[in-house]
Amino acid sequence: MRAIASDLEGRRGISALRMWEYVPRSLKQVVIPFLVSRALIVLILTATPLLAQIPLDQWNHDDSTAVKLSREAITTGLRNVATGSDAGWYYSIAHDGYEQRRFDTTRQANWAFFPLHPMLWRGASHLTGEWLWSGILLSNACFLLALTMLWQLARTLTDSQRMADHAAIFASFWPASYFAMLPHTEALFFALTCLSALASRQGRWGGVGIAGAFASATRFNGLFIAPMAVMDWLKGDRRPMDLLRIAPVVAGAAAYMTYLWVITGNPFAFKDIQVAWGRHLGMPWGALTEYVARPHRLAAPWNPRLLHFGITTLGICSVVTCWKRGWRGLAVFTALTLLAPMATGTLTSMTRYAGVAPGIYVALAVWSERWHRFGQICTATFAVALALLCVMFGLGINIAGA
Repeated sequence: MRAIASDLEGRRGISALRMWEYVPRSLKQVVIPFLVSRALIVLILTATPLLAQIPLDQWNHDDSTAVKLSREAITTGLRNVATGSDAGWYYSIAHDGYEQRRFDTTRQANWAFFPLHPMLWRGASHLTGEWLWSGILLSNACFLLALTMLWQLARTLTDSQRMADHAAIFASFWPASYFAMLPHTEALFFALTCLSALASRQGRWGGVGIAGAFASATRFNGLFIAPMAVMDWLKGDRRPMDLLRIAPVVAGAAAYMTYLWVITGNPFAFKDIQVAWGRHLGMPWGALTEYVARPHRLAAPWNPRLLHFGITTLGICSVVTCWKRGWRGLAVFTALTLLAPMATGTLTSMTRYAGVAPGIYVALAVWSERWHRFGQICTATFAVALALLCVMFGLGINIAGA
């Protein structure tokens, strides 16, 4: 019997090994940074509320004080943050649909949020019968897919596995990457963006059109995929028919605008309602000059100014690097991604918005290959910033993203 059991165990080991051989190489390379970064985020988001419940004096006088992790504690900790911030708006759309009334800006409305993510969340909840874990698992699956696409994109552009590995690590520990494991649009949009960029680089214009259409149904920034693809098209055969294959990128946003026209009478309700959040158009350079004028102000509500300024500078430098290396599609996408929030006259949420631009991670990988110490410093800085932002987010202080 022991011999039979040993033989069965050996066969299972061989079977598992053979199955691992069929796993795509890109997935193998990113799974470790994905798991480590997600475990760090879960630990912090779970432990922080537990620590906050214990009075400060008790730590100094009661030696029996302890913080215990449990399934209930993890569920409670994640629920407290998974349905807050923008996720609350997406939940309202997934659960109850969009507000159907005449457009006005007297109060905030969920028209500002595009429909693909809540539609997928609603579909996942119908399959599982619950909402919290459906949204979390959906986001994490999308983020893992995004990392595999990013790795493949970086590998294609640089012809270096090590630089592709670095790009995936930078994305995993990006300071605002905790949004990518919660029911927000970051993970889904990042996956669609990386897929579009990879298809564009390979000249698969039909794939760009389809992925881009889904991206523009996820965020308005999905429209930036069109100029990214056009820049790559200009470097190829420039066949007019290929432009027609890229054109569906606008379909997602166009469909949502048509729907808004029907229910509110304003196809631009997603943009015009931003006034209810106090956002107005301004000069893009105003946010940068405002920080330079008062660098001693390190943080403000919704705005860790030092971090956002550093990320903006990093993003601008990545645009230059991508452009010089001939990756002009990525350069244009990153530039537009940075320009959109800067056009509101503030850098608020910049770290969160910039985190979906794959060109930044590829540029970071290129720099870290040239200057190894720079890559190490960036990784450590990102991890520390991620931990600090997660602690504040767990305490209910959403300083990194409005």
